[in-house]
Amino acid sequence: MMSRVELRAVLAAVTLLACGSPKPAETGELRLVATYSLAITEPSGLAIDESCTTLWTVTNNPDRVYQLDMKGAVVRTLDYVGEDLEGIAYDRSDRTLWIVEENRREVVHLDLGGKVLSRHPLGLVGERNSGLEGLCFDRQGRMFALNEKRPGLFIELNADVSIASQQVLDFAKDFSDLWFDRESGSFWILSDQSQKLYQWTKNKGVIAEYPLPFRKAEGLVCDDRANLLYIVSDSENKLYVYRKPR
Repeated sequence: MMSRVELRAVLAAVTLLACGSPKPAETGELRLVATYSLAITEPSGLAIDESCTTLWTVTNNPDRVYQLDMKGAVVRTLDYVGEDLEGIAYDRSDRTLWIVEENRREVVHLDLGGKVLSRHPLGLVGERNSGLEGLCFDRQGRMFALNEKRPGLFIELNADVSIASQQVLDFAKDFSDLWFDRESGSFWILSDQSQKLYQWTKNKGVIAEYPLPFRKAEGLVCDDRANLLYIVSDSENKLYVYRKPR
């Protein structure tokens, strides 16, 4: 006859076999398509318009917002001057921009000329240079943000730009930008310090990860029409274009 300890071990093994162990994240390599040098310094965050012909980025040296072409050339500089700009998203619903000021923990709404339409402090607290980073919208127009670290947070925002929910992220050393994949319903998340790109969902966690061969990946968008990923490096001042994995 089995002891109670032995019986528990058998039942645990049966339960594990019945439920299945968590599926490990896929690890792959990204295929580089092009690299472009940028005339701006310390880019952080990327956005793309609905036509997939214009990129937007922010820098924090100086703290400005720029319109770029798809090869990273500056088309124009917006009037807005911010403070520690880190993330940017393009709003298809009204053709406006949303940016984050990291240390203020604030989301700012701009028109395409750089005029401030509204400001939204999120009420988060934490260390300097460990605050808000990326912004993106899903296909329903809901906005999401990242908190970089201590703690890493995936934040869903309400229509009034208050916090609807927060989920702690712990799969990377920090979190620098995110992008919603309309095709799969997943999110692509960058980590500067881990030097990786992750594919992630709220329910399954990390489902794929891809090492990056450069430092300080700070901005990410996808050209859905061409199936391309665009990533900017803060330290190298370069725009990298990759084929999006399927």
